[in-house]
Amino acid sequence: MTESSTPPTSDIRRRRRDRSAEAPVEIAPVQPVSPKDKGRTRSVPSSWGLSPTFRVLVFLGGVLGVMVFLLYNEFLIRQFRDQERDRAELYANLYGLAISEAVPSDLAGHIFDKIIINESISFPMVVTDHHGQILNWKGPGLPASGDTSPKDMIQLRAAMERMDAVNEPVSAPWYARARGTLHWDSQQLIVVDPTEVAVAWGGAALPPFDGRAESREPVQAVLSDLQIRGSSMEFQVDNGEDLYLVGSPAEFIVVAQAQPVLPVAWGGPGLPTVADTSVVARELVRQRYHEVAAESEPIAFQIRSDQIIHYGNTDLLSRISMAPFLTVGVILLFAVIGYVGFRNIRHSEQRSIWVGMAKETAHQLGTPLSSLSGWLELMSARLRDLPAASVDYVDNADSRDSVDSIVREMQKDMGRLTQIASRFSQIGSVPELGPGNVANVLRETIGYFRRRGPQFGRHTFELEVVAERPVPLNGELMGWAFENLFNNSIDAFGGQEGSIRVQVDTDTDRQALRITIVDDGRGIESEHVGRVFDPGFSTKKRGWGLGLAFVKRIVEEYHGGQIQIVRSEADRGTIFEITLPLA
Repeated sequence: MTESSTPPTSDIRRRRRDRSAEAPVEIAPVQPVSPKDKGRTRSVPSSWGLSPTFRVLVFLGGVLGVMVFLLYNEFLIRQFRDQERDRAELYANLYGLAISEAVPSDLAGHIFDKIIINESISFPMVVTDHHGQILNWKGPGLPASGDTSPKDMIQLRAAMERMDAVNEPVSAPWYARARGTLHWDSQQLIVVDPTEVAVAWGGAALPPFDGRAESREPVQAVLSDLQIRGSSMEFQVDNGEDLYLVGSPAEFIVVAQAQPVLPVAWGGPGLPTVADTSVVARELVRQRYHEVAAESEPIAFQIRSDQIIHYGNTDLLSRISMAPFLTVGVILLFAVIGYVGFRNIRHSEQRSIWVGMAKETAHQLGTPLSSLSGWLELMSARLRDLPAASVDYVDNADSRDSVDSIVREMQKDMGRLTQIASRFSQIGSVPELGPGNVANVLRETIGYFRRRGPQFGRHTFELEVVAERPVPLNGELMGWAFENLFNNSIDAFGGQEGSIRVQVDTDTDRQALRITIVDDGRGIESEHVGRVFDPGFSTKKRGWGLGLAFVKRIVEEYHGGQIQIVRSEADRGTIFEITLPLA
């Protein structure tokens, strides 16, 4: 009589009694909360400090704090910059005060010692007269003092324009009263200021007076000859006061104001001498001025003795002016760091999720695998216990061979499942690498797909090993990467026939082993090419989107290699390229 492979009834009953004899699980009763404990915080959750939200908030709070600190520094720098600009203006005004006769000599000397020639107070300054003639200069960025070469004068003029664009020039009167001089002969009359520049003129031999600098050039050319052979007269007026000239070289009058008229210089046969300062003499000159002014328009002009101080920012202010740009740069840098850090935190969270999921999957697979392994051992043992000789020997032998074949196939699948669990358990750990042969791993993986052909659909594999060298390799993980890539290609066939071509060769330029995987599937859409390796991204209705993410992690993080999509076109397939360093 043939013995059934079903476990005996006595064994089943014994196992049931064993399970019923197990101690029941005791559930501890919930302790009631005493009135004293109501309203109290029992404990702080231990996971609060590790909460992803909490970490993101702490990081963003840190970045915000740094930006607030930088903005506050910018506010202080702006105030300090304004104060330093006021200080530079004060120095320029003190210089103008020091050169004025209104300041006592001892105070002027003190100003020069403490500010003008003080090396610790450094700011560019150019002094010109009222006509723009450069008289003196000092400070950083300017030519050496006393160097009047044309090149340096051009440089000084350009520096003056830059300084005037930033700071309003300061006017400093050299004397409280300005000195003017009249030069004339029978044909021409020229009035000059203390710098010997013509400020008013008249006569048939001179151009009409219009006050323009271009009209002054021919007058200046005549002036030197007139100073030698003509007559001259000096007079003093208040600095910058409005003056009026009437008459001709034969008879002229200069007055300081129109209402009431105050004569300051005159000459002519019908007028009293300038030395006569009596009231009667001045009244005669005043009357004559009104008579001549009624016949011709008086020439209005000024005689100035002040100097113009053009000044720039102090050296400290120039350095402070760079602070806003540095602050903006630092803020942008921290913004970029914040963005990159926030993105890395998000990626770290995603990585932690799927790494944890992989380990949990391996853990969950371990328990049923151990149980199934035990059952297979039990089945093998029972097969060995079957009687070798009986009346139904042929039937027993056939049954034994059939069951034995099934057990062997189940053991192969068990080995496969155990390998999968091992792969998942290595995710997130540091795998061991040793010299390995990639071609062998590819042959084993391709052989698995060929044996399971109906399960994966209609497809063909072509493996071409052009050149191969050993590389640091974890065969189990790399085989998993190849499986995921092959599954991705088979899915791209959409149930139709397709081919997968694999080539292995050596990239001598990069000292790496190159594996190229080409399929003729439907390809990857262009907008998805850059995201296919992101964890959780999938275009399939079913799937977690972790296959290619695992591939990238295995190739790049565990083996130090690189994976990329060389080409992917609609209905023309996709080309993946993997490079693994030789050492």
